[in-house]
Amino acid sequence: MTQHDVDVAIVGAGFAGLSAAVMLARGRRRVVLIDDDQPRNRYAAAAHGFLGQDGRSPQEIRRTGLAEVLAYPTASHLAGRVDAVVRQRDGRFLLTGTGFSVVAARVIIATGQRDILPEIDGLAACWGVTANQCPYCHGYELADRPTGLLCNADVPLHLARLLREWTADLTLLENGVLVDATMTAALAGMPRMAGRVQRIEHADGKMRAAVLEDGRRVPMTALYLVTRQEPASALAANLGCAMTEGPMGPDVAVDKYQRSTVPGVFAAGDLTTSFANSVQAAASGTQAGVACHQDLLGLLEPREG
Repeated sequence: MTQHDVDVAIVGAGFAGLSAAVMLARGRRRVVLIDDDQPRNRYAAAAHGFLGQDGRSPQEIRRTGLAEVLAYPTASHLAGRVDAVVRQRDGRFLLTGTGFSVVAARVIIATGQRDILPEIDGLAACWGVTANQCPYCHGYELADRPTGLLCNADVPLHLARLLREWTADLTLLENGVLVDATMTAALAGMPRMAGRVQRIEHADGKMRAAVLEDGRRVPMTALYLVTRQEPASALAANLGCAMTEGPMGPDVAVDKYQRSTVPGVFAAGDLTTSFANSVQAAASGTQAGVACHQDLLGLLEPREG
């Protein structure tokens, strides 16, 4: 069992966790990143909209970021999954996983969210390739194609209006969701296909068509949908951190310093918002790292609420 004693343990080494780590390392604090290499964006071939990184793969950005963090002598990295975080009598936290334990004065949880996809054959294989939920992340590369918009529990009216910026060939796949009169008016001019989607035809994630349960085949080479999401790790909930219900699912409630409702526990990145974006994740990680450092020094104002 490898044991570590640090100022701050960061769980998750995505854009948020790495950004938090570099701030703490620059503050000359002992910081350890613990990560199981299962980031939310692992399905995407490229990240977009991140100045200086546009078009690079998320994996490459993370590798570069980790190397930059580990260039600081007070930073370290553990590969593995944290199974539990427990506050000890002295107020510090014990983090345990297979083959390691870490004692830390503060914890930053940056484990992200997990997308919950509808159970449609072939959809998972296209996820992050030709099936996505963010046109700002993927729409430019998928523009001007025959495109589907999949209803998933609700009719995504906002996305229906937004996607017209990227394609004029947009079809609503109702997928068994009721479209009422108000929605019909908002969708005026958009082709609609009733019936549930049974499977997605594709070749190595490159979509060809959506096939409905009655056998109808709707040709398309791109698809958007709004997924439900859930925290990729139960660590925050198990620690007693309050949650808020966002439009896509639960998020960890944080204040402007990225503090959770549990003293000494910070959270950053997608875990704290339904707005999944690499720049936002990095920014919130930077805020968490700086605030966590100042919290160690007793410089932060008391948390409200």
